[in-house]
Amino acid sequence: MTIITILICIALQKFANVGGWFSLAWFEAYLKLLRPWLKKINEWLGLLLIVAPICVVLILLHYLLMWKMFGIFDLLLVVIVMFFAMDARDFKYELAKYFVCVEKKDATGAANAVSEFLNNAPTNMIELNRAVTKAIAWQSFTRLFSVLFWFAIFNVYGAVIYFVISLVHRTALKVDTHFAGLAKVAAQVQDILDWLPVRVLGFSYVLAGKFSKVFNCWFKGLFTPPKANQSLIIETSLAAIDVDIKEESIASSLKENYEALDLINRVLIIWVIAVALFSLGTWL
Repeated sequence: MTIITILICIALQKFANVGGWFSLAWFEAYLKLLRPWLKKINEWLGLLLIVAPICVVLILLHYLLMWKMFGIFDLLLVVIVMFFAMDARDFKYELAKYFVCVEKKDATGAANAVSEFLNNAPTNMIELNRAVTKAIAWQSFTRLFSVLFWFAIFNVYGAVIYFVISLVHRTALKVDTHFAGLAKVAAQVQDILDWLPVRVLGFSYVLAGKFSKVFNCWFKGLFTPPKANQSLIIETSLAAIDVDIKEESIASSLKENYEALDLINRVLIIWVIAVALFSLGTWL
């Protein structure tokens, strides 16, 4: 079921560009519903209170549907959950306006086009190209590979727990400024959960890019703490497309962005094959 679910979601999201239906407003409403209880308990219990009801509902639905139509309804449930939890859509659609502006040498328009994709979009074209390349590497991890990893390890429950914790990290402060501690705890837990998949993805870049260069970069960051997760992903991905992150003065270009997108596609193929082999091994 794992590989079937992944293939269905990738086919719909990446090739049909169908996705992005999950609204943060839904989760914010959920947090507001729990707010009276969250204010009375510590942050760790609060995080458990947020995650537990969602898992309980999922477990109940699983056992209600697993016997229906030879498990087809259960498969449909898992596909729907994963469809909302992961986002495999190709960045080229999201960055289409940016690409057009860059080709027209419109730095301001290009920066505006990626204002939501980047936290702070520089208006200098060279810096903007490099910032987009880095964002592609990190966003692909947070939107896709992190969820896929925990789904492959603990099935839909691993993916949902990770996804909910990441949502708490992103939305807690928007719901209530008193949730700063809750957001901090969620960020700490997410960093810990990201530690292993970051290093697995980094090794995937070793296989998909220039082996010796990327391997050296990956091995240096192999045992770094969770706070270094983002820098390790960015450094290994840039090394995979033969870019030295320490030489920021070297001109970057649109070609670099396209190479980063191609790298993500190659790594995704590697992951799908790996999950398929792992699934086959468990069946035999």
